Amino acid sequence: MKFKLLAASVAVALSQQANAATYQLTELPRHDNSKYSYVSDANEAGEVIGYASNLFGVKIDVSYIDFDDSTFKNFYDNTKKQYELIDEEITFTLDDIQNSNAANTNAQAHAFMLSYLSSENRNGFIQHQHVISGIVLTYDNSSAEEFVVFDESSPDYEGLTRSVSSYLTSIAEDGTIVGWGSAPYKKITFTPDGETEKETYFVRDWRNKGILVTPAGEKIKLEPAFTEYGGLSIATDIKQTADGGYIVVGQSSTSLSQRAKENIEDNCDGKDEPVEVCVQSISTPFHTRAYQWKFDNDFNLTSTTDLGLGFTPDEDSEIAYSSLAVATNANGLTVGESRARRQSNNDLLPYGQAVYYKDGEIKRIKEVESFIEYSQAVDVNDNGIIVGVFGRSSNGSREYDSTGFYFDTITSEFKEMPAYFESSATAVNDINNNGFVVGQGVIEKSGSNRRREAFLYEIGAEKLVNINSLLPCKSDSFPYTIAEAVKITDDNKIYAVATKTVERRNTLGGIEKDSKGEIEYESVSLPVLLTPISGEPESCTPPEAETYERQSASWSWLSLLALPLVALRRRRKI
Repeated sequence: MKFKLLAASVAVALSQQANAATYQLTELPRHDNSKYSYVSDANEAGEVIGYASNLFGVKIDVSYIDFDDSTFKNFYDNTKKQYELIDEEITFTLDDIQNSNAANTNAQAHAFMLSYLSSENRNGFIQHQHVISGIVLTYDNSSAEEFVVFDESSPDYEGLTRSVSSYLTSIAEDGTIVGWGSAPYKKITFTPDGETEKETYFVRDWRNKGILVTPAGEKIKLEPAFTEYGGLSIATDIKQTADGGYIVVGQSSTSLSQRAKENIEDNCDGKDEPVEVCVQSISTPFHTRAYQWKFDNDFNLTSTTDLGLGFTPDEDSEIAYSSLAVATNANGLTVGESRARRQSNNDLLPYGQAVYYKDGEIKRIKEVESFIEYSQAVDVNDNGIIVGVFGRSSNGSREYDSTGFYFDTITSEFKEMPAYFESSATAVNDINNNGFVVGQGVIEKSGSNRRREAFLYEIGAEKLVNINSLLPCKSDSFPYTIAEAVKITDDNKIYAVATKTVERRNTLGGIEKDSKGEIEYESVSLPVLLTPISGEPESCTPPEAETYERQSASWSWLSLLALPLVALRRRRKI
C-alpha cells in the first residue's frame, strides 16, 4: 500500500495539478578530499556508488623533468603573464619546483604542474607523468569512501600513482558492483638505437579492464575475449537472476583491426621507442563487441557471449568496428548501440545506432533517416521498455542535439519524449519498472554553456517535469539546484546530482581568498537523495544561473563513447 501511495503521488505531480507531490532532499556524504562528488547508481536497498573529481593534493613527480626544456620554460613564462594580467603575483619559480618541492606544497605551483602535464599528455606525449584526479566511491550513511579498482602504490612518492581512470557503473540488489578501470602507468627508461642517453617513458599493461566486486569485497577481473597487447573490456550493468546468478554486460575486444596490425608491423620495432609505447599510441587498435558474462551464485564464471555487430564488415576493411551493451534487465534483454548500415541503401553509417540484443540477434530500434544521425539505447526495464536518445551529430558534437525516446519491445512502438522546449537537448539516464524516466535537459534557449536541470517523466505523458519544481524554492536554507537525475528506484526515490555554493578551494584543498583577503565562493556538484512526500509545489521565482560541472566536462561516461564507438560511462556516469 505504501508503494502504491508513493507512485500515485508522483503521478499527480506529473499531471501538474494543484495537489501535486513534492520531494524531500537528503544530501548524501561528499568525498572530503575532492571538489565534486557524484552518484552513478543505487539499488533498491539504498546502497550507492559514485565518483569524485578534482581530487585535492594529487602528488606530482618532477624527478624526470628537464628543467632546461624550452617548452617547459615557455609554459612557465606564459603562466606568469596570465597572473600579471589579473594583477596577481606568481608565488613560485621553476627553481622552487626543482629544489623545494613547490609542486606539492605551493598551490600555484601545483596547479601549474597539473596544467602542464595535462597539456603535454593531450598532445600525445607519453614521456610525462599521467595525473588523473578522479576516483570512484562507495557511500554509507556518514561518508563517501574511495574504492581502489586497479591503482597501486607509487614507487616515486607517497600514496597511489593517481594515473588510472576508474568507473563503478552498476550495483545489483545484493550489493555486487561492476565497472572498469585502466592499469596504472609505470615509469620506465629506454635508450633509442644510436643514442647513449636514456629517456623516460610511462607505460601501462592495459587500457581498460572490467571488474566485478562481490558483496564481500573480492575483486574479479572480467578478462576480454582478445587479450593481446592487454586487450580491452568494460562492464556497464549487472542484474541478479532468479536462480541467484548474475548477468553482466559491457564490451570486450575481439581482435586487432587490420590497420592496427599493419601499424604495429611497420612502426613498433622497439628501436626508437619501447614497443608498448608505440602500441599504446594507436588510438583504436581493437575490434570491440557488446559482451555478456554470466556468473553463478558463487561468482564462478559460467559463460561469455559475444553479442555481435549490427552489420557484416567488408572483408578488405582495415578499420576497427564496435558495438556496446549499456544495460540489461532481469530477463537478460540487453540494450546499447552498434555501428550499422543505412537501411535505405546499405551505406555504412559513421555513428552508432540504438539496438537491443535478444535471442542471438541484434535488432535496430529506429530507422535511420540521415547519414549524420546517431542513437543509443541507455536503459531497459523488466517490462521490456527501452529508453535512450537520438539526434544529429554536428562536427562530431551532440551537445545540443539530443532527443529522448522510449521503445516497447513487445509492440515495437517507438515514441519521442517531450523536451523542456522545442530545441532543448535531453539526456536520458534511467527508467524504473513503473515507467518513470529520469535524466537531464537543457533549460536555456541560447548561450555557449546553456544550463541543464533534472527532469522526471512518465511514459506516455505530454510533458517533462523539472524536478526543481517539486522541491522547496531556492533560498539560504535550501541552496540546491538539481542538475541531473541519475537513478529512479521502483518506489520512486530519485538519486541525483545537485549544485550548491561553497567556499572555493584550490588544487591542494586550501580555501581561496581574493586580493582583499575575502573568501571566494564557487558552485560544486554533490549527490542527493530525493524521497517522495505529500504536499503542494511552491511557486518560485527563477533562480540565478549556476554552472553544473561534470567529470571530463561531459554529460556522462556514455559521452566518452560518443566518438564513433572508439572507446567508451553506464547510462550515468567517464
